[in-house]
Amino acid sequence: MILPGTLCTVKFVADKAYLLPEKPLPFDKLGLPPVARSFFAPAWWRLRVLEWFAHENRMYVDVISYHSGEVEFTPEQEALFKELEQVESISFRSISTQGLMTTLRGTRPVTILPQLSDPGYMGAYEALFGEEEEAEPDATEMATPAEEPPQKPLQVPVPPVTRVVKQSFQVPLKEVRFQLGSVSVVRYFREVDLTIELQIPNPELREEFDAVKNYFANVLKTKKIQVFAEIQITRGEITGAHARSPEIAKIDKSLIENVKFEFVQDTVKKRMAFEVDKSLFTMDELFESATDGRVKGGAFYQSERELFEDLLQITDTKHYRNLRYLSSVHAHHIMKLRFVHRPLSFIFLIEGKHHYHLIWETLDTTEATYIWHSTRDLKELRKTLEKIEDILNVIKVQGKIAYLNTRQEAFRRICHDYSNLSDGFIKWKNELESMLT
Repeated sequence: MILPGTLCTVKFVADKAYLLPEKPLPFDKLGLPPVARSFFAPAWWRLRVLEWFAHENRMYVDVISYHSGEVEFTPEQEALFKELEQVESISFRSISTQGLMTTLRGTRPVTILPQLSDPGYMGAYEALFGEEEEAEPDATEMATPAEEPPQKPLQVPVPPVTRVVKQSFQVPLKEVRFQLGSVSVVRYFREVDLTIELQIPNPELREEFDAVKNYFANVLKTKKIQVFAEIQITRGEITGAHARSPEIAKIDKSLIENVKFEFVQDTVKKRMAFEVDKSLFTMDELFESATDGRVKGGAFYQSERELFEDLLQITDTKHYRNLRYLSSVHAHHIMKLRFVHRPLSFIFLIEGKHHYHLIWETLDTTEATYIWHSTRDLKELRKTLEKIEDILNVIKVQGKIAYLNTRQEAFRRICHDYSNLSDGFIKWKNELESMLT
């Protein structure tokens, strides 16, 4: 376990980061700004661990100092080999714009000092500046050897003065950019005549949420967030920046669940502009179609089973017990659950002894259960699935009667009996199981 307060070094070589000599981390696992694509020359940052998220193998850190040039890992860091080997991603509480840009394009060794409040400040300062060299004696003084040159007073380097600038302002949520473990906002600071990208940390956030931030505005019941920013200025340069927001701090797992439900409800209700020949969707395809490719199902769900469970909860389903049963016997290891948008329904796969059985069941309409059969061959299964997509397109345009009037040998249908829900389900289940060969 990596304990908070642990100090370590991350080395940058081109587009890779290293906590260990032989295990590079790609930049997409670091949550760096888009400008950070590759370091021109080797660089390294000194880090302090703020938190270790074991379930994500993610290290949440603060940057103590920024350096250009080569560096060797300390023995203390090498002793943490087993712990650091588990790290798959790093997220930063904040990143100094000056520190990032200087090390990113560095062509010579340089150090960006930590803040004055940092206990390691003086050590970093002395490592950078050292003691001033004594000036050479004047030529006239050298000509008189009998006279000793005057003693020059010992000069101690004076740490530079750091000025703190604080600002409070509002930002429209639509202008906030969601990232892994934070959001970023852009603000102009007159004191340094610079526009700065500020990071507001929140470990629950993900990049995918940026495409649905209007739903966060709905759940938070605000279109703007309040930001409290603080920057440190040393020698006219920004040496530190921090920001927080009460609204962003409110985003926790519970609020994200509310956003997810609202997003799914809206996705189910809206009429999506699908292609004419597209009726069957995987979970990712369903979300991408609803958001013009901006959101994948993985933004909210680990599997299609989770989405299926939520759809049962947020809709007034007529076939609750039927769908529950079909979900329990669906062959997830062979085929992902398929979704049909109109009418909202599902294509399940049941693996029989001699055949595969593809079953179409609707969520909230009175459609019968449609069953298609194919031999236990994956190529035949794919062909049958393609045929079903064509059939659903025909039904969508011409109606189900047009399809039922065609003779289909590998097709069966079970009508629902709504007179008695309990007995109706048992009758339906027995009839279905008699067809599963």
